[in-house]
Amino acid sequence: MKKNIYLFLFSVILFSSNTLFAQAKKYPLFEHFTQASCDPCAAQNPAFQAIYLANESNVHHIAYHTSWPGYDPMYDFNPSESEGIVSYYGVTGVPNMIFDGKNIGSPENVSEDLINNAATLYSPIGIYVNEVTAGTTRTATIDIKSFGSMPAGEYIVKAVVVEKLIEYDSAPGGNGETEFPNVMRNFLTTTSGSPFVAAAVGGTNTLTFDYELDPIWNEEQIYVLAWVQNAETKEVINSGSTFDAELYTGFSSINFEKGTPAVGHSFVTTITTGATSETISLDVTTQQPGDWTFEYEFDGTTYTDDATISVDANTSSDITIHVTPSSTAAIGEYKFEVIYDGHPELTSQKLNHYLISNITDLIVNNYSAFGDGSPYGTWDTETGYIDGLNTAGSINHGATTDIIYNFGNQYNKLDEIKNIYFNVGWTFPALTKMDVTNNFIKFLDNGGNLFIAGQDIGWEVDYYDTEFGISEPLNFYNDYLHTDFVSDLASGATEFTAVVEDAWYGEIATSTIADVYSSGADDFYFPEQIEANDEEIAFNIFSYNAGTKYGGVRSETETYKTVYLGIGLEMIEDINVRNAVMDATYLYFKGNIDGIAFDNIVKGLLGGAQPNPAVNATTITLSNLDKNYVINVTDITGKIVLEDNIQAGADSYHLNTSGLNSGMYFYYLTDGQQRTQTEKLNVVK
Repeated sequence: MKKNIYLFLFSVILFSSNTLFAQAKKYPLFEHFTQASCDPCAAQNPAFQAIYLANESNVHHIAYHTSWPGYDPMYDFNPSESEGIVSYYGVTGVPNMIFDGKNIGSPENVSEDLINNAATLYSPIGIYVNEVTAGTTRTATIDIKSFGSMPAGEYIVKAVVVEKLIEYDSAPGGNGETEFPNVMRNFLTTTSGSPFVAAAVGGTNTLTFDYELDPIWNEEQIYVLAWVQNAETKEVINSGSTFDAELYTGFSSINFEKGTPAVGHSFVTTITTGATSETISLDVTTQQPGDWTFEYEFDGTTYTDDATISVDANTSSDITIHVTPSSTAAIGEYKFEVIYDGHPELTSQKLNHYLISNITDLIVNNYSAFGDGSPYGTWDTETGYIDGLNTAGSINHGATTDIIYNFGNQYNKLDEIKNIYFNVGWTFPALTKMDVTNNFIKFLDNGGNLFIAGQDIGWEVDYYDTEFGISEPLNFYNDYLHTDFVSDLASGATEFTAVVEDAWYGEIATSTIADVYSSGADDFYFPEQIEANDEEIAFNIFSYNAGTKYGGVRSETETYKTVYLGIGLEMIEDINVRNAVMDATYLYFKGNIDGIAFDNIVKGLLGGAQPNPAVNATTITLSNLDKNYVINVTDITGKIVLEDNIQAGADSYHLNTSGLNSGMYFYYLTDGQQRTQTEKLNVVK
C-alpha cells in the first residue's frame, strides 16, 4: 500500500499556564512477538491478554506476527515490515515480549505489579494522536508536547497503523487461536523509526501522516499508535494512541523525592478533564512508618484516606500530597487509584509517589515473575536482609524493588545511599536488566558498595552472552564483581562454609544449604560455583563443603567494595549464620578499613575486647604495633565518640567506657593513612 508521509515540526507552541510545568502521563508500551501457528503462543498469550484488558486505558500494546513457526495470514499481509521489526529487536523466538524497549521474555512475565509500577511514572513528553477520515484516506496528526527536559541521548519516533482486534471464524494457523488483538498492519515511519528532537519545554512537535484504509481491515478497529524511544538503548520514553481517553491524570511535580526528617514535603498530581464535569473516586493506599505523617488536599479540603471529588469540565485540577518523615529510615509509598465513576469503559489509573528519607543501606528486591518457584509459593526473602541488618546494628536501612530503585536513580534521589543489598534469590532476569546493571555501575563508580546474592546470576549472564551475544552483563560480572562463573551447579554442595583465611568472613560458622524452592525436587536447587578472578583485589570467602568449589567472592578497589554469593541469602539455613554474613558485610562496607591494606599490611594489629559487653571499662588486645597509632571509637552512625593515641609496641589498650551510653560501638586503629578492621563493642549499664 502506498503511504504518503508529511512531517511538520513546530518548535514553539506555548501551553496554558496551568500545564506549562506539568508532566505527562506515562503509557507503558508492550511490543509482542507472536504467531498463529505457535503452540507456546496459544498457551502463554491468554495470561498477558487478561492483564492487558484489565489495564487497557493505562498501557499500549502492539502485536507483530512473525514468519515462523508456520502459516500466519497477518504476517503475510506485511512480511517486510514484520521482518524489519524482528531484526530491530533481534527476536529469535516466539512468543516474546518487549516492555518499553526492554526484552522481558515470555508474555507470562507481565504482571499487575509490573504495570502498576510502570504506569505510575511520568514522562517529559506527552503523545496525543487524532485522526480524520476522508473516503478511504485517513490522516493522523501526532502532537508530541514537551513538558520537561528529555534525558541526554539521541531519539527516534515511530508510528504504526494497528487493528485493535482481528477475529476469525476458525483458527487461521495451527495453534487454535481465533482472536488476535492489536495487530501491526503498516508502519507509517520505518521499522527503525525517524530521527526525533524534542521541542523546547512548552513546545510541540507535530507529525502528520496520510494512509489508505485497506479493504480487508475493519475500519472501526483501525487506529494509530506512536512512540518515542532512545535510539541506542531502545528505551521507550512515552507512547500515545488514537484511542487514549480525553480524561487523564499526570504529575505536576517529580513523584520520587528525597525527604529530610521533620521537614514537610509536597507532591502535586493533576487531573485533566474534557468537555464534561467528572466525579472521581480516589482509592488511597499508603506504606510508611507509623511516626511519619500523610495527608492530601483538593479544592481546599484536606483528606487522609479515600475520597470522592468533583472536577469541572475543561480544567486541570491539582491534588497536593503532604508528607512529613520522622527520623525513622524508609521509602514512603503513596498510591492513588483514580476511578472515573462516570466512565465505566475506562480502567482506573494509578499514581504512585515515593519519598526516601534517612536511608544509607538499601535492600533492593529483584522484581521478576520468572524462576522464583512461583508454582511452589513465592518466597518472601526480604526479611532475611532486614533481620541481618538489624543484628548488625543498622538503623538507616530500608527496602524497595529494583523498579522503584531505578526510578529513584533516574531522578538522582538516591545520592545518600552508601550500600546496596540486591536480593535476587532465585529470580531472573536480574543483571541482564540493563537499567539495573547500568545503575549499579553508576553507583559503584561513585563510591557505593554492593552485596548481591542468588543462585542463577552467573548462569544468566553467561547464557545471555553465549546465546544472544549480550556481553554487557557478563562484563559487569567479571569487571565489577571480579568473579568468574564456573558452573551452574556445584555438584554435591550441601554446606556453605567460610574460608577461614579470610579476614572478614573467616570466623563465620558453617551452615547447611536449604533447598527452599523445591520441596525436595532437584530441579530448583542450583548453588553456583564461582571464583575470584583477580588475586590482588578479589577473594574467595565461602566454599561448598569446605572444599575447593567456591560460592562466595568479595572484592575491593579504591572506589568500591562488592560481596557476591552464589546462593540466595535465604538458602543459608542457619539463621545465626545468615545474620553473621550480613553483620560481616555491614562492617566490611562501613568504610572503617582499606581492605587491600588490611590484607597486605596491617593484618593482626587489632584484637578483641574483654569483657564484651563492657560496663565501665574493657581491655583491647594489640600486637605488632611497629609505629604509633590512633584508636577511634564510633557509635552506630559512624560518629567518633572517643579518640586516643597508642604508642608503638603497646600490647593492650584500656578503654574507659563509663562515659558511654548503653549500645553498640565500633573501634579501629589508624595511622592516618591505613585503617585496621573494625571490631564491635557492646556497652551495657
